[in-house]
Amino acid sequence: MAKTVTVCPHCGSADLYYETGLITGYKYHCKNCDYVGAFVIEKDVED
Repeated sequence: MAKTVTVCPHCGSADLYYETGLITGYKYHCKNCDYVGAFVIEKDVED
């Protein structure tokens, strides 16, 4: 069974956290490069 991991589109780090929601939609913040945005990459990772 594969798990899904979200990664930053700029640096490829998986160290993201969900920042806001509500009217603006989903936004994520990367702790590694300070990217803030709705676009993230989801990768399948096997156990």
